[in-house]
Amino acid sequence: MQIIYDRECASNLAERNGLGGIFSTDVIQEMELRRYEDGEAVCLVGDVLDGLFVLVEGKLKIHTLLPNGKSMLVRFAKPASIIGDVELLRQYPVKNQVESVGPSLLLVAGRKLLFKELQENVSFLRFLVGELSHKLYTLGQSSALNLLYPVENRFASYLLSLLSDPGDGRHLEEIRTSTLTETAELLGTSYRHLNRIVRRFIEEGIIERKRGRLIVLQEGKLAELANGNLYE
Repeated sequence: MQIIYDRECASNLAERNGLGGIFSTDVIQEMELRRYEDGEAVCLVGDVLDGLFVLVEGKLKIHTLLPNGKSMLVRFAKPASIIGDVELLRQYPVKNQVESVGPSLLLVAGRKLLFKELQENVSFLRFLVGELSHKLYTLGQSSALNLLYPVENRFASYLLSLLSDPGDGRHLEEIRTSTLTETAELLGTSYRHLNRIVRRFIEEGIIERKRGRLIVLQEGKLAELANGNLYE
């Protein structure tokens, strides 16, 4: 993690993500700008967070650790999602692991700074309620997706969720041969089964493998398989 001491950059990112309509000027001016690299943990299970994290650039992967030591994907977070809202008031320990997918930038507001905001800023309260409602909804959706849908549908949803801008045909650098085992675990399947699905998707022209990474060729076909269910 790298702290970026650039107040103008932090203010511009806050404005670009509409934070001026949520937080007071005092809070925005005091927010710390942090940069996380690909695969770097923003928080780990059991951590006690020092504030509220607002994703202003990039993408985060959120997964929970099961009692058997395996992981299960919960969702991907896009700007301007927040991390730490559930834990904010009671300082609950973190239940899910949050990692950066590619480089990401987050603005962090300290807990003490936010207590006054909770008492005086109705817009901030509404924003928190909206975020909590979204997390409850997506938790139920991702649980149903992981339990009820075949692996090929879950994998299609996973690939679509990794696309930062639908329609851009970008490389999915998250899916490399070296990380396919981890992806299989997140989706609740075996490496062999997921590898068979990858080969079938390649044979059907949905994706292609190039230099150790996957490229989406038919986003529409993935959308059909996902059936409107995304890890977001």
